[in-house]
Amino acid sequence: MKKILSLILPTLLSVVANAQQTIQQGRVIRDVSQNQSSSTSTSLAKIKIRLSDDSQIGITDSLGFFTPSETLFPGDLIFGYRNGEKLFGYKWVSQALIDGTQTDGSNKYSNQEIDLQIITLGSGLDLIGEVRIRISQGGPFLEEIKPQKLQLNPSMGNGIEALVKTFIGASSGNEMSSQYTVRGGNYDENLIYVNDIEILRPQLISSGQQEGLSFINSDLVQSVKFSAGGFGAQYGDKMSSVLDVDYIRPDSFKGSATLGTMLSSATISGKKNRFSGFLGIRNFNNSLLTKTLNVKGNYSMRFNDLQTQVTYRLDRKLFIDFLGNLASNNYMLNPTSRSTTFGTIQNAYQLDVGMGGQESLKYLYGMGSITLRYTPNIRNEFKWMLNHTSIEEQEVFDVEGLYYLSQLDRDMGSKTYGKPLKTLGYGYYIDHGRNRMRSGVTQFAHIGKIGKSTDAFSWNYSVRLNKESVVDKISEWYYNDSVGYNIAPFGSMEDSILFDNYILAKNTLNTYRGKAHIAGQWRMSKRQQIWLTSGIRTQYWTANREMLIMPRMSLSWEPHKSFNERQRSDAAKKPDVLYKLAIGAYHQPGFYRELRNFDGLLNLQLVAQKSWHLVTGYERYFFNGGRKFKYTAETYYKRYQDLVPYLFDNIRIRYYGTNSANGFAWGIDQRIYGEFTKGLESWFTLGIMQTKEKITYNDALTGNTITTDYLRRPTDRRLNLGAVFQDQMPNNPSLRVNLTMNIGTGIPYYLDGKARYTSTPNTIPPYRRVDIGFSKIFEPKKYKWVAKMGMTNAWFSIDIFNLLAINNVIGYSWVKDLQNNCYGVPDYLTGRRLNIRLYGSF
Repeated sequence: MKKILSLILPTLLSVVANAQQTIQQGRVIRDVSQNQSSSTSTSLAKIKIRLSDDSQIGITDSLGFFTPSETLFPGDLIFGYRNGEKLFGYKWVSQALIDGTQTDGSNKYSNQEIDLQIITLGSGLDLIGEVRIRISQGGPFLEEIKPQKLQLNPSMGNGIEALVKTFIGASSGNEMSSQYTVRGGNYDENLIYVNDIEILRPQLISSGQQEGLSFINSDLVQSVKFSAGGFGAQYGDKMSSVLDVDYIRPDSFKGSATLGTMLSSATISGKKNRFSGFLGIRNFNNSLLTKTLNVKGNYSMRFNDLQTQVTYRLDRKLFIDFLGNLASNNYMLNPTSRSTTFGTIQNAYQLDVGMGGQESLKYLYGMGSITLRYTPNIRNEFKWMLNHTSIEEQEVFDVEGLYYLSQLDRDMGSKTYGKPLKTLGYGYYIDHGRNRMRSGVTQFAHIGKIGKSTDAFSWNYSVRLNKESVVDKISEWYYNDSVGYNIAPFGSMEDSILFDNYILAKNTLNTYRGKAHIAGQWRMSKRQQIWLTSGIRTQYWTANREMLIMPRMSLSWEPHKSFNERQRSDAAKKPDVLYKLAIGAYHQPGFYRELRNFDGLLNLQLVAQKSWHLVTGYERYFFNGGRKFKYTAETYYKRYQDLVPYLFDNIRIRYYGTNSANGFAWGIDQRIYGEFTKGLESWFTLGIMQTKEKITYNDALTGNTITTDYLRRPTDRRLNLGAVFQDQMPNNPSLRVNLTMNIGTGIPYYLDGKARYTSTPNTIPPYRRVDIGFSKIFEPKKYKWVAKMGMTNAWFSIDIFNLLAINNVIGYSWVKDLQNNCYGVPDYLTGRRLNIRLYGSF
């Protein structure tokens, strides 16, 4: 045996010593003409080569060559960037190796083979970047956008959510709030992730003007992924949607600043040695908008936010990330008066209120996360995360008012036309509240991703353990007297006072929650590009001791993808289409607010709200006028069980605290996306839907258990139209116009809990909102003062909010006349206002 080894071993060592090693190289060139040889092509230097996750693996030299720092396999996608702009997308292919001794003199590798791939701009390769939208481990219903190209879009707080409201399946009826509804769900049914961290929202905010800044800082966003349903098992336990945001990973020193009449912000980012990171601060003041609201008075508000991320590279594969956020929101109102005109042409009314007192809302939001990130290669990534979120909220109000309800003279021939004709009623009210809440979530998580989304097989998993705590003190009462005196119920104390609403409760909830998932993605056919994504998700919550198991599956098919990729860019191609299907369970356990009923009591036996989704979709890319467009159509059906009924109080959700409803939602969504103006992205969305539920309740008079017919849910907006449109002057592209539009039909509105059982509810009028912005871009090449100031980009914008000056309604205030009849007085949203923004980056 020893003799055999003594003969074989030297031979093997000799083979290994003389074996050729493979060196991967790429070269970026630009064709001057498709008919000319490569010798006339222009090399492009200093182009940063990145993977689909935006990690940099190389940079081109003076001749356009680069050597990837990670091994690339056939099918891997790489992208080239210069000054933050994507120049191309390229799929690494399998090809014959080149002997290093015969290559260009600047790239000699003795005794080695070179996998040299030429990337030629202008040959259609820059369109391959669209693959990133279609192939995702989150499933085919996950759309991705790059918000950097939409900075000029007019919005209240310059937030990402303003764009989300125009996405497929999403809608909104309040421009002052960042919250949105998706396919019949409410605000609490939407997931938001930032760098794989689930974001917790404040609980006590009751109106849009109190909300201030959302968590997401749009200046720090690298990419945004959104799904209105049918998303993968790696996303958590909500019934409607997921918004997945990734913040930037700086590779050089950059900064920007925005000055505006509403929002001012500044960011700075950079990288030095092993450290990289960013710092962003924001200040928001919406007093410009509150001047157009019904209630007049002294508004005082300070909304401030600071976010930072620091990354330290331990070695080439191991990183430590810290992400921190601190937000302080202070809102105060000293109301003085309110005057609202409402009704029809024949029957018009006016409510005049003299007011006094104060309304105050304060909350302090803090979040910190430490992540150990291990990336052994470009295909695999593992994270160990520890994060904590803490929210301190305080709502204090004492507001009193004396009101007069009048009928207006509608006789156009009368001298008193439009003035009060007679008094229908008058009254006095006091609204009192002392509410405090402290909530916190500490989470440990481990996340693993094995394989890239373009591999024939890849899979991912996660385990999350939460410690959750809520301390809630609520004290509210409302007194309304419309006849000059108040009569207590028979048998009560003679000096007692009858309140229209009274809540007094103190709750403490400490629980643990465990979540886990495992999912895989298979390429079932390379030629037909059939992909199967399936997974299973589980959760256990100690509050109700309920174990949830949620299987999810999606399928996508691109029948002509392989054929089209083999054709020249100018050759005839088959229709570029994608068919997709998703089915799965999307159950939503409570956090705290769902457990609390109208009286402030907790129901710890409340089980998770359960939903099953069936979603189908169709996508098609097409060219028109040399520009690329994408048409998307999706249909869906959702079946609900163990729903918790609720009412909207402005933007606050008041739950019944019982699993007393079952329901459904169905609809059709369509979207056309593309460059309606060359180089500028725009889209239009149209949604048709219906959502209803049956509620089971105990009748207070008879004691009988009653199940209603199917009733409209509070989010039953049958038709919704959204748009983001960009345009520019043909002869002066630096002059831009940006338009955002949201139009939705009316939704039901319920006065109180009992009214929720009626099949003929009141209806809030349709929501119609158009914002427009006019911008001037100052490019350093054309404006020397921009370059002298060291700026890489600058622009100035004038925005007109509510261009059509439509009085949209968010809800109603209810008053009584002398005959004890109730009148719903509309609470109008903001009117037309002018906003100015100035932006610069360096």
